[in-house]
Amino acid sequence: AKCGAGYHDRHKPTRVPGVCDVCGSTEFVRRADDNAETVRARLAAYNAQTAPLLPYYRERSLLRSVDGMGPIDEVTRAIDRALGAGAH
Repeated sequence: AKCGAGYHDRHKPTRVPGVCDVCGSTEFVRRADDNAETVRARLAAYNAQTAPLLPYYRERSLLRSVDGMGPIDEVTRAIDRALGAGAH
């Protein structure tokens, strides 16, 4: 939308289809990387480059897990707690 509000087709749609909840605009822009091919590539990179590191950090009690599926403010607080608990 013109105002910069973000939406998701399934998880955060507009209240009125095709109309921005904030500014009423009907003009939306989809990010160029918002497609299945990009998601597949990112998941492949995660599985190849990041997932193998998890056991290393878990064994050393250096891994902090946060459920990122909640509301943004709750996830932010959980991240802050995890980082604060791990600070030296």
